[in-house]
Amino acid sequence: MSTIFRARAAHAPPAPRGSTPMARLLRLGYVVLVAGLLVLYVTMLSWNIRIGYDFSCFRAASILLAHGGNPYDAAQLWRQENLLYNLPSHLRGGTLGYYAFDPYNNPLLFAWVLTPLAALPYTEDYAIYTVAVVGCAVAGAWWSLLALGWTRHRTVAISIALIVPGSFLTMWWGQQSTLLFCAFGAALLALRHGRPGLGGALLALAWIKPHLLLPVILMAPLLMEKRAALRWCAGFGLASGLAAGLSILATGPGSIAAWLNDLIGYSGHVDTVQGWIPSLAGTALVLAPHPWNRPLALAVMVCGLVVMVAIVAHARRARVAPLAALCTLTAAWLLFTPYVHPNDSVLALPALALAWRRGQDGRGRVGWLPVLTLWAVSALPLAFLLPRPLELLGLLPPIVVLLAAVYAPTLSSAGGATGERRPL
Repeated sequence: MSTIFRARAAHAPPAPRGSTPMARLLRLGYVVLVAGLLVLYVTMLSWNIRIGYDFSCFRAASILLAHGGNPYDAAQLWRQENLLYNLPSHLRGGTLGYYAFDPYNNPLLFAWVLTPLAALPYTEDYAIYTVAVVGCAVAGAWWSLLALGWTRHRTVAISIALIVPGSFLTMWWGQQSTLLFCAFGAALLALRHGRPGLGGALLALAWIKPHLLLPVILMAPLLMEKRAALRWCAGFGLASGLAAGLSILATGPGSIAAWLNDLIGYSGHVDTVQGWIPSLAGTALVLAPHPWNRPLALAVMVCGLVVMVAIVAHARRARVAPLAALCTLTAAWLLFTPYVHPNDSVLALPALALAWRRGQDGRGRVGWLPVLTLWAVSALPLAFLLPRPLELLGLLPPIVVLLAAVYAPTLSSAGGATGERRPL
C-alpha cells in the first residue's frame, strides 16, 4: 500500500471543450440509466408499499413519548403504531397497506425533536420530513463539493446526489441517512477552513445512527496534528455532552441507558430481522449458517478496522489532508460494518466526489474507475429488490467506492484543493 497515497500534480488542468466518442457514449449511457431510475422510482411509489415506513415508526415513537410512554417497549410501541396506521382503516395482517410492527432503535432525543411534526396530520408531517431529507441531501452534496475543491459541474454533481438510490431510499423509507450526509459534508468543509472543533461538533449528529460514522469519528484525530486533534475531540465531546444533557432534561435520566440497552438487544438478533445487509460483515451475518455467522461477521469487521488503521498509517506518512482521508475511511467502514442499509450508500458520495475530482488525467479526462464507481453507486444499491443471489450485486458499490477513493492519485498533501494540509 505504500503507493496508494502517492502525490501527483497539485491541480489538474481544465478539461478540454471537446470530448471523445467514448466520453459521449458514456454520457448518453448515463442519461439512459438516470431515465431508467426515474421510471423505477415512479413505479416503486405507485406500489404504495412501505412509503414512509420508518418515518411512521419515528412519528409513533414521538407521539408515544409525548404521552409518557416508552418507545423501546415493543408492546407499547406496537399499540401506538396499530392505533395510528391500521385501526383507522380497519387493516388486518396480509391486506395491502397493513403496517407491520417496526421497532424504534434511535435515541429518544430524536423522537422528542420530532414532537412538533408529530402533532400534524400524517400527510403534512411526512411531506415536511421529506423536504428536510431532500434539503439535507442538497446541503451535504454542496458542502462536500466545496470541501473537496470542486469548481465546475457542481450543479450536475448535486443533481446526481439527489437521483442516486441512497437519497431516494432515504426519502422513500423516511430514514435519516441524508441528515448524516449533511453533517459529514459540513464537517469536511469545517476542516478545509481550519476549524476541526466545529467539524467534530457537527459529527455529534452521528449518535442518531452511531454504527455508521462513530468508528470514523474516533479515528479522525489520528489524521491530524496534535492541536487540531484536541480541538476535534473537544468539539465532538462537548456537542455529545450537550446532546446527552438535553436528552436527560427532555426525556428523563434513564433515557440514555434505555437506548444503549435497546441497541445491545437489537444487535443480538439483527440477522433475524434484516434479510439483506449490503456490506461484507453484514453478508456474513445474514448468509453464513448459525452459529458461525456471528464469529465470521466479527472477524470481517476486525479486518475492516485493520484496513482503516492501515489507511490512517499511510495517510500520516504521506501527509494526506484529513478531510480527504476521512472520505476514504468512511468508504472503508461502509464496506466492513456489520450493519448498514441500502439508503446509507449516500454516505459514500464524498469518497466518489474525491475520486472523480482527482482521478483526471492531464487532459481533464476521468479514469475508468471513477466512472465505474458512479455507475455502481447510481444503480446497484437497488439490488436488494432482486432475488438471491443477484442481490449480492449490492456489495459492488462499497467495494468500488473504496478502491476509487484509495487510488485517488492526489490524496497526498503535496498540494491541491483536496491535498493541501493547512494549519489546523
